[in-house]
Amino acid sequence: MPLPITLRLEADRLRLRMISLEDIPYVFSASQHPGFTDGMLWEPPARIEELEAPHLRGLESWKKGEGYGFTIESKDKGVFLGRISIRPTSEADVWNIGFWTHPDHQGQGIMKEAVAAVLALGFTELNARRIEACHALWNKASEKVLQHNGFQFVRYIREGFKKHGAWVDENLLAVDRNAWQLKKKS
Repeated sequence: MPLPITLRLEADRLRLRMISLEDIPYVFSASQHPGFTDGMLWEPPARIEELEAPHLRGLESWKKGEGYGFTIESKDKGVFLGRISIRPTSEADVWNIGFWTHPDHQGQGIMKEAVAAVLALGFTELNARRIEACHALWNKASEKVLQHNGFQFVRYIREGFKKHGAWVDENLLAVDRNAWQLKKKS
């Protein structure tokens, strides 16, 4: 059964809610920063209207229980800070997360909190056995966020995805339920 569309996750400074079409200007703004999407599977849109179809697919995925995309906002002012999603993999009880912070808000520890909130959701509500994430080798900020939340190196992925006509190598990291529970207690 899919999660309710009214679901909100809370962290110390953050609120996570289902994505909405009202977020599109903020997503577009982030995507226009040079190099912002270099570590992502998607290309920056040339026009803001190009973001409507992917947003609608994200909303539909939520309603079908096929994946959950969250907008990250500041608790105090409701400022758009970024995005995080969790979706099942082809392996039973294994989920994958992906995330990004708007360039105007990077370097503030926002994503460490958001990942922690989504891990709790994954292990407690979605019954995940393991949660995985990939990052481009050069993306040390994402690697640090994952490691802070208990993710461990699993394997190197040569030619993980193609960007600007060249292959991008990735690392796959993961955390299992037991390791997450131990980290949470410490």
